[in-house]
Amino acid sequence: MKKINNAEDAKKQRVSPAYLNKLTKELLDSEDYTRKHNARITLVNKGKKVIPHMLRMLSSNNRLHRMEAAKVIELVADKSSIPLMIKLLNDQVFDIRWIAAQGLIRIGRKSIKPLLKSVCSCKNSLFLDNRAHHVLNMLLYENEKLELRSLMLSLDNYHETGETAPAEAFKALKQFRFNN
Repeated sequence: MKKINNAEDAKKQRVSPAYLNKLTKELLDSEDYTRKHNARITLVNKGKKVIPHMLRMLSSNNRLHRMEAAKVIELVADKSSIPLMIKLLNDQVFDIRWIAAQGLIRIGRKSIKPLLKSVCSCKNSLFLDNRAHHVLNMLLYENEKLELRSLMLSLDNYHETGETAPAEAFKALKQFRFNN
């Protein structure tokens, strides 16, 4: 077990439910933008330990609560949240889809393989395809974009070529070694 060297490290190690609830209340209820922002930053600084707490907020019917939870998860940018971010690419709320795409981009190239696998699953939709195109466009190297042109076109033009996206994603997974 890693030894805690100073008070700041010790503080990062502790994330009590009461403390999380206090920060969440400030994040959601505060009309003071500075307090709201500080609560978000504090939650993000706690790292992946806050993700389970944010998951509960994502099940809320309140759109703003869901957006705040998604934003915190995006900013934490932990690899473990990739499946959740991919799921949120199909959310009914545009802002949440956008936050999810930005989260995958922030996590980086580790997001490519799981995203392509999701496209392969044939559970794709206009929302997923559009956001997947955006994420891949930001994460792929230029030579990869050229080699995966048909995939990118199928994701970009869902109504005309979107049906080919799963097959193109499957080919991309076989062609490249994207690390997880």
